[in-house]
Amino acid sequence: MNKTETIDNYKINYKKHCFSKSIKITLKTEDSILVTMPYLCPYKKARDFLLANLDKIKSFRFETKKYSPDFKTKFDTLKIIQSDYNKTVVKKNIVYFYYFGDFYDKSIQKELKTAHLKALKIESNYLLDRLSYLAKKYGFDYQKAALRNQKTRFGSCSYQNNINLNINLMTYDFDIIDYVLIHELVHTKVKNHSSVFWAEVEKYCPNYRELRKRLKQG
Repeated sequence: MNKTETIDNYKINYKKHCFSKSIKITLKTEDSILVTMPYLCPYKKARDFLLANLDKIKSFRFETKKYSPDFKTKFDTLKIIQSDYNKTVVKKNIVYFYYFGDFYDKSIQKELKTAHLKALKIESNYLLDRLSYLAKKYGFDYQKAALRNQKTRFGSCSYQNNINLNINLMTYDFDIIDYVLIHELVHTKVKNHSSVFWAEVEKYCPNYRELRKRLKQG
């Protein structure tokens, strides 16, 4: 069972993982820390390790994404407009973000991040359309496709061939998107990451290694 606590205004999440070989500390946000540990590791040992490194963590400056006033989404669904008030309005599948004051103020950037998420949800219907197109083009069958907002996984395919896609894929280039979609479609036939799986991916996406590398780089 995972545990959670608060230390010095940091929300600490302890997570045991059967594949972890050592204790790992990850600063997820400015005030959230993930501690991953081997499955048999005592929580006290992980906590002591965290406390021993807490000062080092506090000195780390968390870099959050900064939006610029000319920021554009892939299909220009987000409109950023300087105004005399702060407000987000969604009209006819367009997100209008009105802001007042210092654009780089933390509160405005936070509101813009929420507006950007609304735009991603609208634009991510492209992922479903493109998945259907590639499936028909290459002869794949899947049951259902759904969109998710996830921090790590870009896609998944269940044993029942239901595919989940991360709406944040819409922040990547189209060729990377196609790689992820093909990756999940191949999983409808090969349920692992064996050499057979990657050979199948390469048939439909010859430069998948380069695209995979770019995807990991963000």
